[in-house]
Amino acid sequence: MVFLKTLLIILLVYFAVKLLARYLGPLLLKYIFKKVQKNMENQFNPHQPETKKDTRKSKKTFNRKSKDGKVGEYIDYEEIE
Repeated sequence: MVFLKTLLIILLVYFAVKLLARYLGPLLLKYIFKKVQKNMENQFNPHQPETKKDTRKSKKTFNRKSKDGKVGEYIDYEEIE
């Protein structure tokens, strides 16, 4: 009698797990795939507002001329053949 009881419990647990996997499995997979997709998007398209601010500042300083009108020192290069 104990053997049949143990066998019945094992079969009941097996079918319960199988039933739960059928209904909760797709939901779990959707959740996992969304997390993976979000991580991949963040890896290839990182949101870096600090970098964007720095590039804007560098463009302003690049286009801005000094008050004296001097842009920089002129260097004359000679061609070597």
